Formats: sequence, C-alpha cells, structure tokens
Amino acid sequence: MIVAELTIIPMGEADVRRYVEAALKVVRASGLRHEVDALGTTLEGELDDVLRVARDAHQAVMCAGVGRVYTELRLDERQGQHVTIARETRAYREHPLLRPGR
Repeated sequence: MIVAELTIIPMGEADVRRYVEAALKVVRASGLRHEVDALGTTLEGELDDVLRVARDAHQAVMCAGVGRVYTELRLDERQGQHVTIARETRAYREHPLLRPGR
C-alpha cells in the first residue's frame, strides 16, 4: 500500500474547473481512498492501481479539450509497511499546534 499526491495542471487555461472535474471523476470511479485539497489529490492504494488512476486522470483532462497538461505524481512507499493517508496525517490532525488554522 502506498500514498501518492497527484496534481494535474491544465496549461494555458484561465478556468480549470471542468478539467479538474474530469480528473476527479476518474479518481472517484477508481474506488481508491482519496482526499482532495486545494492543490492536489492524495491517493491511497496499490502501486499499479495508483499509477493507472494517475494515467487515466491525465488522459481524461487531455480528452476534455485542453491543449497541454502538466501532471505531477509523488509516491511514498515503504519496504514491508503499508503507508496510508490516515497514518501519514494522524499527528498533524491530532496535535493542537499542527491542526489547520485560519
């Protein structure tokens, strides 16, 4: 099990909402655990599944009509351990000084 951060940026577009929605449809349909934030989407799953979803989301944005797409994928995998979103964010969410603020 790995955690990945996926960011897909439609280049040269002022309003990116429809392209982001195309990518999120793929992510949601994948069944992978995920969290969407302001600058990307965190995915949790097996490596092959995460790579497939990243590829399919990238292609969905291209198929939505944008001329150029820039995609970043960062992976966190540990030998012999399952990496999960909950495990990686627990300390930040439980500690009062590290919780998101205004």
